[in-house]
Amino acid sequence: MKSLRTLRVVVGGVPGSFRAARDAAGVRVAVGVLAASGWALLVALARSRGRPRLRNALRHFTWSAWLTARYGTALADAVTSEHELHSLDPLDSEADQRNNQAGRRYGRVHRDRVLERPGPWAIWELAEIGRRRWYAGRLWSVRDGAVVAGGRPQGRRTS
Repeated sequence: MKSLRTLRVVVGGVPGSFRAARDAAGVRVAVGVLAASGWALLVALARSRGRPRLRNALRHFTWSAWLTARYGTALADAVTSEHELHSLDPLDSEADQRNNQAGRRYGRVHRDRVLERPGPWAIWELAEIGRRRWYAGRLWSVRDGAVVAGGRPQGRRTS
Protein backbone atom coordinates (compact mmCIF):
# COMPACT_ATOMS: atom_id res chain seq x y z
CA MET A 1 0.00 0.00 0.00
CA LYS A 2 2.82 2.39 0.85
CA SER A 3 4.45 1.81 -2.56
CA LEU A 4 1.18 2.90 -4.24
CA ARG A 5 1.21 6.13 -2.22
CA THR A 6 4.83 6.73 -3.20
CA LEU A 7 4.03 6.11 -6.86
CA ARG A 8 1.12 8.57 -6.68
CA VAL A 9 3.34 11.27 -5.20
CA VAL A 10 6.07 10.72 -7.81
CA VAL A 11 3.65 10.60 -10.73
CA GLY A 12 1.96 13.77 -9.50
CA GLY A 13 5.08 15.61 -8.38
CA VAL A 14 7.44 15.13 -11.30
CA PRO A 15 5.24 16.73 -13.97
CA GLY A 16 4.38 19.57 -11.60
CA SER A 17 8.04 20.24 -10.79
CA PHE A 18 8.90 20.12 -14.49
CA ARG A 19 6.05 22.53 -15.33
CA ALA A 20 7.06 24.98 -12.58
CA ALA A 21 10.68 25.00 -13.78
CA ARG A 22 9.70 25.21 -17.46
CA ASP A 23 7.34 28.12 -16.79
CA ALA A 24 10.01 29.96 -14.81
CA ALA A 25 13.05 29.33 -17.03
CA GLY A 26 12.36 27.09 -20.03
CA VAL A 27 12.62 23.44 -21.01
CA ARG A 28 16.42 23.13 -20.73
CA VAL A 29 16.36 24.34 -17.12
CA ALA A 30 13.37 22.09 -16.35
CA VAL A 31 15.33 19.06 -17.54
CA GLY A 32 18.25 20.15 -15.33
CA VAL A 33 15.90 20.51 -12.36
CA LEU A 34 14.63 16.94 -12.79
CA ALA A 35 18.17 15.61 -13.28
CA ALA A 36 19.25 17.34 -10.06
CA SER A 37 16.23 15.82 -8.29
CA GLY A 38 17.31 12.36 -9.39
CA TRP A 39 20.91 12.94 -8.34
CA ALA A 40 19.79 14.31 -4.96
CA LEU A 41 17.66 11.22 -4.39
CA LEU A 42 20.46 8.81 -5.33
CA VAL A 43 23.02 10.64 -3.23
CA ALA A 44 20.64 10.82 -0.26
CA LEU A 45 20.12 7.06 -0.53
CA ALA A 46 23.89 6.51 -0.44
CA ARG A 47 24.61 9.01 2.34
CA SER A 48 21.76 8.13 4.71
CA ARG A 49 22.88 4.57 5.47
CA GLY A 50 19.37 3.17 5.63
CA ARG A 51 17.90 5.92 7.80
CA PRO A 52 14.68 7.05 6.04
CA ARG A 53 14.21 10.29 8.01
CA LEU A 54 17.79 11.33 7.30
CA ARG A 55 17.42 10.33 3.64
CA ASN A 56 14.34 12.53 3.20
CA ALA A 57 15.95 15.50 4.94
CA LEU A 58 19.14 15.17 2.87
CA ARG A 59 17.20 14.92 -0.37
CA HIS A 60 15.25 18.11 0.28
CA PHE A 61 18.17 20.10 1.67
CA THR A 62 20.50 19.03 -1.15
CA TRP A 63 18.05 19.58 -3.99
CA SER A 64 16.99 23.00 -2.69
CA ALA A 65 20.57 24.14 -2.10
CA TRP A 66 21.62 23.07 -5.60
CA LEU A 67 18.58 24.65 -7.28
CA THR A 68 19.12 27.93 -5.45
CA ALA A 69 22.84 28.11 -6.21
CA ARG A 70 22.37 27.15 -9.86
CA TYR A 71 19.07 28.81 -10.81
CA GLY A 72 18.22 31.28 -8.03
CA THR A 73 15.87 31.45 -5.07
CA ALA A 74 12.72 32.22 -7.06
CA LEU A 75 12.99 29.12 -9.23
CA ALA A 76 13.99 26.89 -6.30
CA ASP A 77 11.03 28.15 -4.28
CA ALA A 78 8.59 27.68 -7.17
CA VAL A 79 9.76 24.14 -7.93
CA THR A 80 9.93 22.88 -4.34
CA SER A 81 6.58 24.49 -3.46
CA GLU A 82 4.97 22.77 -6.45
CA HIS A 83 6.60 19.50 -5.38
CA GLU A 84 5.06 19.80 -1.90
CA LEU A 85 1.55 20.31 -3.32
CA HIS A 86 1.54 16.59 -4.08
CA SER A 87 2.44 15.48 -0.56
CA LEU A 88 -0.09 13.24 1.15
CA ASP A 89 1.14 13.95 4.69
CA PRO A 90 0.93 17.52 6.07
CA LEU A 91 3.57 16.85 8.75
CA ASP A 92 6.00 15.38 6.23
CA SER A 93 5.37 18.36 3.97
CA GLU A 94 6.11 20.74 6.85
CA ALA A 95 9.43 19.00 7.55
CA ASP A 96 10.23 19.03 3.82
CA GLN A 97 9.48 22.75 3.59
CA ARG A 98 11.77 23.50 6.53
CA ASN A 99 14.56 21.44 4.92
CA ASN A 100 13.91 23.16 1.58
CA GLN A 101 14.20 26.53 3.28
CA ALA A 102 17.47 25.51 4.96
CA GLY A 103 18.79 24.32 1.59
CA ARG A 104 17.78 27.52 -0.20
CA ARG A 105 19.47 29.58 2.49
CA TYR A 106 22.65 27.52 2.17
CA GLY A 107 22.59 27.68 -1.64
CA ARG A 108 22.12 31.45 -1.58
CA VAL A 109 24.89 32.12 0.96
CA HIS A 110 27.39 29.61 -0.49
CA ARG A 111 26.52 29.94 -4.19
CA ASP A 112 30.10 30.28 -5.44
CA ARG A 113 31.30 27.32 -3.38
CA VAL A 114 28.45 25.11 -4.65
CA LEU A 115 29.04 26.05 -8.29
CA GLU A 116 32.81 25.40 -8.17
CA ARG A 117 32.14 21.73 -8.85
CA PRO A 118 30.17 19.94 -11.58
CA GLY A 119 26.57 19.17 -10.60
CA PRO A 120 26.88 15.58 -9.37
CA TRP A 121 29.98 16.35 -7.28
CA ALA A 122 28.39 19.47 -5.84
CA ILE A 123 25.28 17.49 -4.92
CA TRP A 124 27.45 14.84 -3.24
CA GLU A 125 29.18 17.55 -1.17
CA LEU A 126 25.87 19.23 -0.32
CA ALA A 127 24.57 15.91 1.00
CA GLU A 128 27.58 15.66 3.31
CA ILE A 129 26.93 19.20 4.54
CA GLY A 130 23.29 18.26 5.05
CA ARG A 131 24.29 15.12 6.95
CA ARG A 132 26.40 17.19 9.36
CA ARG A 133 23.53 19.63 9.80
CA TRP A 134 21.15 16.73 10.50
CA TYR A 135 23.34 15.43 13.31
CA ALA A 136 23.65 18.97 14.66
CA GLY A 137 19.83 19.17 14.85
CA ARG A 138 19.53 21.71 12.02
CA LEU A 139 17.35 19.66 9.62
CA TRP A 140 13.88 18.28 10.23
CA SER A 141 11.85 15.07 10.12
CA VAL A 142 8.59 13.63 11.43
CA ARG A 143 8.84 11.47 14.51
CA ASP A 144 6.04 10.32 16.82
CA GLY A 145 3.46 12.56 15.12
CA ALA A 146 5.46 15.78 15.29
CA VAL A 147 8.01 17.70 13.23
CA VAL A 148 11.28 17.51 15.13
CA ALA A 149 14.91 18.44 14.62
CA GLY A 150 17.08 15.64 13.26
CA GLY A 151 20.05 14.11 14.95
CA ARG A 152 20.52 11.23 17.29
CA PRO A 153 17.79 10.78 19.88
CA GLN A 154 18.97 11.53 23.42
CA GLY A 155 20.41 8.55 25.22
CA ARG A 156 20.96 6.47 22.11
CA ARG A 157 24.46 5.34 21.19
CA THR A 158 25.42 4.47 17.68
CA SER A 159 28.67 3.09 16.41
